[in-house]
Amino acid sequence: MHETCKSCGTVFEVDESNLTNNIKWLRCGVCNKKWILSLNIKENLVEKKSEIKDTTEKVKKELASIKSVVEDKTKSLAKKTNPVLDQKNKTVAEIASELSMSKVNENNKNKTNNKKIKKFNLLPILTILLCLVFALIVFFRSTLIAYSIFYFPYYSQIYTEKINSLFTKINLPILTEVNNLNLINFIAKVQQKEVRFTGTIKNITSRPLLLPRIKILGVREDRKIILEEILILEDKIIFPNSEISFNKLVRFEIENQNDNVTIKAKLLKKVFEY
Repeated sequence: MHETCKSCGTVFEVDESNLTNNIKWLRCGVCNKKWILSLNIKENLVEKKSEIKDTTEKVKKELASIKSVVEDKTKSLAKKTNPVLDQKNKTVAEIASELSMSKVNENNKNKTNNKKIKKFNLLPILTILLCLVFALIVFFRSTLIAYSIFYFPYYSQIYTEKINSLFTKINLPILTEVNNLNLINFIAKVQQKEVRFTGTIKNITSRPLLLPRIKILGVREDRKIILEEILILEDKIIFPNSEISFNKLVRFEIENQNDNVTIKAKLLKKVFEY
């Protein structure tokens, strides 16, 4: 309801629930003047008080009727010789309090059960996620190392020794994708007591790949291996859709110059140090 200040004419919205019989005047928040409550508000307070009395009396009557019905039922049940119903007669207030207490206990149990479920369900989920992340890192370790060198060459160079020592301790090699690399124009030239190996490794994919080691085998006609060498190139990775040429000298002495020696080159998939 609304009430108007008698001095400045400001209209205020008054909440009737906050008014009581003890309040006889109001103060304006604008001009700080007082005025007496209007007749409408007083009449509303009287009506409100009478309604409250009526409702309280009605509730009392209903409670009394419920109490009488419950007492009659308990007396009729008490007369029977059933041991299950052989109990003390309880008042309506006691029954209501027991029902409220049972509801409170049920709510508390539900809350504690929900907390326990949350606690127990969170731990296995986190464990599974951590195991999954670790498995993905181990499975895609070569790809992650290649991309780290490609995008962060400075930081990858700093942590190279630590990563190599870690993989060496757990005996886990770094796998290069030799299926996506081609060894082309491979030539071996004998120069006195040295052999010069030249060739090109080509990356046929659109992503950076780790550079593999090159295994060199010199096989004689009688299938005896007289040369076995692993060439380690200076570069770490091959950029997407690019190629790297190498030119390496290896000391090699042939006992009999008339022997026919076949030189074979193979890209190694397993690399323990990059």
